[in-house]
Amino acid sequence: MDLRRKQIYLSAELDEHLGRLALATGRSESFIIREALAEYVERAAGEAGREGNPLAELLTLSVACEAMDGSDEHDRDLYSEPGAPEACIGRDGGGGCARCEP
Repeated sequence: MDLRRKQIYLSAELDEHLGRLALATGRSESFIIREALAEYVERAAGEAGREGNPLAELLTLSVACEAMDGSDEHDRDLYSEPGAPEACIGRDGGGGCARCEP
């Protein structure tokens, strides 16, 4: 195994736990750190490879009606069913707009 030297800082509490774990398992502190880091990196890589960034996916959602006052009526725009009269924003008193999907 090709090993490279890294220097890290640990809290006193973590250093104590690491020392006790090394004594209890008969493994070196370096081995325990490498093992823990390898597990962490594998798990983090798996999480990063999921379907993508939820916020980015949210931003790509299409909207059935273009809202002109989204900051004022965001609850209505986010939680109403598309095409419902209360979901439409327009000059027609909320009865629907030309841009809504039927």
